[in-house]
Amino acid sequence: MSDLAPNQELVPGAPLSAEATLVEQWAAVEDAARVVAMLAGRAPPPIDIDGQERIGSLARATPGRGESASFALHELVATMRAGLDALLGAHGSAANPQAAASRLWSEYERGRAKVLSEAAIALRD
Repeated sequence: MSDLAPNQELVPGAPLSAEATLVEQWAAVEDAARVVAMLAGRAPPPIDIDGQERIGSLARATPGRGESASFALHELVATMRAGLDALLGAHGSAANPQAAASRLWSEYERGRAKVLSEAAIALRD
């Protein structure tokens, strides 16, 4: 266990490879959101079966069909990865990460909505 993350719940998983599927990326973002919620003093987000199914459908769709959704998801993964790394560093120090976690939570919500919107558009066509 990392010194930066003394609580087992805060230990991040292995970084995603460049070849990670959309479904794996989505699951990693949702897992990270649970950690961010805890650090922000919020209730963890509920499991979103509809969101999981939408991303799964997008992953099975014709390649190139969901490029905008894939791009939005890649942006969200990058944001969550960098933000969570910073939050875990603050959590392991005397700094209070709650304000930063709340800001990252807002970014997560915005990015998540964008991914799901783009996926819905791609699946309608």
